[in-house]
Amino acid sequence: MASHLVNGVHYYYEERGTGDQVIFFGHGLMYHWRIFEPQMEYFAAKGYRCIAIDWRGQGQTEGGGTPDDYSMYRLGDDAYQLLSDLGIKQVHWVGVSMGGMIGLRLYPKHPELFLSLSLIDSSAGDAPELLDAYRQMADGYIAYGLIEPLKEGLDAVFYTSKMAERHPQVQSYWHAYWTNADRESLYKAIIPVIERDDVTNTISQISVPTLIVVGVEDMSTPPAKSEIMQQLIPNAQLRYIDDASHMSVLERPEAITAALAEFIG
Repeated sequence: MASHLVNGVHYYYEERGTGDQVIFFGHGLMYHWRIFEPQMEYFAAKGYRCIAIDWRGQGQTEGGGTPDDYSMYRLGDDAYQLLSDLGIKQVHWVGVSMGGMIGLRLYPKHPELFLSLSLIDSSAGDAPELLDAYRQMADGYIAYGLIEPLKEGLDAVFYTSKMAERHPQVQSYWHAYWTNADRESLYKAIIPVIERDDVTNTISQISVPTLIVVGVEDMSTPPAKSEIMQQLIPNAQLRYIDDASHMSVLERPEAITAALAEFIG
């Protein structure tokens, strides 16, 4: 575990392994680095250096600042600066949802950083059809915290109905995180993601090996969004994860590890 000052904010990150090749893990909105713990342990044992970040205002990274400080472009700049400060010039970028969206926005600015790109339950497009519902959830969260209707709504967004049976302790862990998190900072992190711009017209520039993974039951970034990315990114591979929704990395961690292991090596 470590903390590093990046663009005026103390960023928290976890590191595993000491290999020459680096895998960078970027978590999804309302989570933190720990969603990748099984994958980090696997790849560290395979000889990779693994770094997982907590984005600004989430996990153990400081919040504060203005909403602009939480834009996914700014977070990409933060990640690039952290990696540069650590002497890392190239990475395999693995991003879940928001973490993938940040990678898509960083790539045009720093394509030299990327050895490969893995996009898990993510999208290049915006989501105007979900904006009102997500904004109501965000407003309810900052006003009242994790009240029961909101908890049920978040579970429906992130998981299939089987999550509570399969991984009750994992689900409870994230419920506790949402309960105890700094709501103001998390709210500032939510808004740029749900109000994001559409970068679909840029992704055909991606020239590194790209893996796209999506839960078959993902309602937030449904499989059709991943299929569009596969069509536009040259030679992109697409994998579907059965019995998983938007957080397939938590519902089917072994399937995500297997997909990444086959792709990255």
